[in-house]
Amino acid sequence: MPDPQHAGMLTAASKTISDLMPFLVVLVAGFLVGAWGQSARVPIAVIAGIALIMLAIGGFLIENGSGPNQAP
Repeated sequence: MPDPQHAGMLTAASKTISDLMPFLVVLVAGFLVGAWGQSARVPIAVIAGIALIMLAIGGFLIENGSGPNQAP
């Protein structure tokens, strides 16, 4: 079971759900591309899916800095 203190970290780092949407769209697209590549046995699609997932995570971390512990 996730720790309640850390469960809200994703939403605490952004102000609204619309701030999260671009990252969630890229993340879901990465999982879909990677899953399709795995099932179709297309290694480049799996690599592209992983790259999209990493891009979404990296973009989120860059935009939100240190997350909820930022100074105002």
